[in-house]
Amino acid sequence: MNKIEILAPAGDMESLKAAIANGADAIYLGPDLFSARAFAKNFSLPEIKEAVEYAHLRNVRIFITVNILYHDDEFKKLFQYIDHFYEYQVDALLIQDIGLLKAVRKRYPDFEVHVSTQMTVNSLEAVRYFEDLGVTRIVLSRENTIEEIRYIKEHSSLEIEVFAHGALCVSYSGQCLMSSMIGKRSGNRGACAQPCRMTYQLKEDGQVIENEAFLLSPRDLCTIDNLQEYIDANVTSLKLEGRMKKPEYVAAITKAYRKAVDHCYGKKENYTKDDIDDMKQMFNRHYTKGFPFHDPHIVDTDFSGNRGMPLGVVIGYNRKRKVAAIKLTDELKQGDSILFKSVDAGRPVNKIYFKGKLVNTGHPGETVEIEFDQPVFNGDVMKTVSVDTLKKLDETFMHEKKYRSISFILHAHKDAFLSLEALSGEEHVTIASEHLIEEARHTPTDASRIKKQLSKLGSTIYLLDEISLDMDENINIPISLLNSLRRDAVDTLNDRFAHTKLHHLQPQELPQPKQHTSHKNNYIVVRTIEQLQTVMTEDNVYMYYDEETVHDAFDIFVKHHKPVCFYMPRINTDEDIQNILNNPIIDQVESFIVNDYGLYRLWKDKHVILGSGLNITNSLSASSFNESIIASYETSRQELEKMSQVTNELIVQIYGKTENMITEHCLVSQHYFQKKIKHCHRCKGHTYTLVDRKGYEFTLFTDERCRNHILHNVPILIESYGSLAISTLLFFLDEDCQTIHEVLEAYKTNSFHEYRNQIASTSGYYKV
Repeated sequence: MNKIEILAPAGDMESLKAAIANGADAIYLGPDLFSARAFAKNFSLPEIKEAVEYAHLRNVRIFITVNILYHDDEFKKLFQYIDHFYEYQVDALLIQDIGLLKAVRKRYPDFEVHVSTQMTVNSLEAVRYFEDLGVTRIVLSRENTIEEIRYIKEHSSLEIEVFAHGALCVSYSGQCLMSSMIGKRSGNRGACAQPCRMTYQLKEDGQVIENEAFLLSPRDLCTIDNLQEYIDANVTSLKLEGRMKKPEYVAAITKAYRKAVDHCYGKKENYTKDDIDDMKQMFNRHYTKGFPFHDPHIVDTDFSGNRGMPLGVVIGYNRKRKVAAIKLTDELKQGDSILFKSVDAGRPVNKIYFKGKLVNTGHPGETVEIEFDQPVFNGDVMKTVSVDTLKKLDETFMHEKKYRSISFILHAHKDAFLSLEALSGEEHVTIASEHLIEEARHTPTDASRIKKQLSKLGSTIYLLDEISLDMDENINIPISLLNSLRRDAVDTLNDRFAHTKLHHLQPQELPQPKQHTSHKNNYIVVRTIEQLQTVMTEDNVYMYYDEETVHDAFDIFVKHHKPVCFYMPRINTDEDIQNILNNPIIDQVESFIVNDYGLYRLWKDKHVILGSGLNITNSLSASSFNESIIASYETSRQELEKMSQVTNELIVQIYGKTENMITEHCLVSQHYFQKKIKHCHRCKGHTYTLVDRKGYEFTLFTDERCRNHILHNVPILIESYGSLAISTLLFFLDEDCQTIHEVLEAYKTNSFHEYRNQIASTSGYYKV
């Protein structure tokens, strides 16, 4: 059985070397274009080639992240990049865009494809959809529990990758529009502005119940104590997050998880408290075991930045000298950085005063003074950067290590050419000299001297395994020749490993999408029974599926002699899917809008419309389906025009709020119990809103599965869509009946431009 893989991040070449030196089995990295970490340093094409050769030589795989959603005008350049990745022998591509995924499978049939967590894969049925497409690996959502992971792996042959350590997203990945809708910085495009790390107020029935807290900021994930459970569940890969972090951070987390994994497989040495402290010192927001291991403590509401390690407490401040007095509980050195928690501010420490004198180091128990312009009179002090820790971690990747074993067989016979065989892994090379072996005239070259010369592998990546000598007695072999043969053998092996051939085909041409004449219909989605009753005189009405209202909704459809149609949730685990399938009314539903690949695969024989949860953003993706499609909210007018030409029916939401986040975490439960308690019913009978620092209010509602949905503060309203060959969608989530009547009237009378003047709204990406 293969060991579970440690998959480490690399934002630059130094981080890649740090990860490899500390035991990574594989590295994921992004190109300087098209990366889900747009603000990381990332790798140019020449650097990617260098990274692949460097890693392959050291028996480490390279995965390239192209896991964002793409615009049509980017694909030409993107495929040029992927052609280079294919030529460079990159091991796998990590993909989010469904059109790109299908195209890669056609263009490069022997290129390994991994499905990004941005695809929001939560269920076995969704995994099976991608299994049918020929992918190799699925990165499951961070919200999947260990029981769900085990169930999926037991019923699928695909590799399963899970996030094991690092920053968490509070929203389901791939389903977060918060940054995108607020500031046009799309998480699906690798440019998230992290609004989850900002402060918010929580209102209940219009009254503030939590004031200016980090309500959406998760702790960092740390599952190092639970690796055996992942191994027992047959998980393939443990993903460590951190492409935006320093090389020393990468070194610290990789080193600790390497020790922990090896310990699970029988190695006595395990990670230590020092290893955990190193990880925390490099960056931490406090740790959580996350949803996989049912940790109820996901979010810390008091602070969203790096907490570092405890250093001491403030015991006074001198305004005249602008120095803070700190009673130390840990060592402080010049060059360290500190944070004063009470004012959420800090600085690098250039000068340390002890008893009025400058010192290089402050020791535990001492009271030292630090220059600090901002008055601070109390509170904890944290060390956020330790020069000693940085130096220690730097040393872990400053010198070459041994990554492969090597064996030599020397052939030396009188009157024959000297030759050396070198064996490492599956590679076998023979280096022959043009030197004829002669009988020794004086002192013959003995076996111990030969082995000594062949053993000189100090600066190479090879660890000597065995030396075999096939030689005559009483012969003379020049030492310089032995050295030359050894060097040539090592160089030849290096070249073979660095240029391992993984791909053997010519990239295939992609077919041009067929042109279509689109339909023009209008669709309506509502969420509540009252809303449904309000729109029952309209056509193409879909009810937001909720197990608490589904039967009442069904009765209303039947009573009004309307087709029963449901808009399905964007998040569906296997348990959720089973509950849906067990509902006796499902067989009587005439049409579904599906937002996940699991239900899509199950219901391909039914009438389905592909919802915005599938993030269909370009014509390559749109043309890869035969069904009607609701375009992604992040699609511009120009792209909608292209998409409409290659789909049977393209549907565009012209009115309605977006669901900016769907969270497994519950803000209401967090407020009342400081953790999530499912079905606590605190949300029943109340209305909730989140208020950001600018005073904008975002409706928050909780579904029957105890997932929070955070809506945008204003609805999308698009009035200039008439020239497009599209169908339209009106989406009512938190509107009252009067507002619904007004929107319908404005739509029917083609007066959205006038209605826009009456309400606050956004055109989203439509004008971009």
